[in-house]
Amino acid sequence: MTCRIHKQDVLFHVLYGSNTDYLHNLIEESVINIAQEYPSDGVREVLQRMRPSPSDSPQRLQARFFMLLNEDEKMRRQIEKVESSVISPLCPHKGRRFYDEMADEIFPMWIEQGDLSLSYLVDTLRGAYLHS
Repeated sequence: MTCRIHKQDVLFHVLYGSNTDYLHNLIEESVINIAQEYPSDGVREVLQRMRPSPSDSPQRLQARFFMLLNEDEKMRRQIEKVESSVISPLCPHKGRRFYDEMADEIFPMWIEQGDLSLSYLVDTLRGAYLHS
């Protein structure tokens, strides 16, 4: 019996996958998108600190990606269109529900609490993804 390949969207692969090279590429692309949308020295300086480094843990990369995605409309539109042999497009309705919860509830709570771990943030994002 052979296994069928189940295609999942980009957010699933970011939240549940372990391909750090893929995450590095998504983060770099998002940094470029945001730098083009907000061309100021201050924004570029902050974005430089958001770029991935080889020592970053998978959770740190996941957190960075979602922090950037929270501001990157171009990446959001791209995620709704990407399709490959293993990745399906993100349903726009699921995306909107997830992005709203991320922006309105998850990040404000995480910032306000201040002492919550990256692991807690990623787990909370996973829950929001599953419920959206």
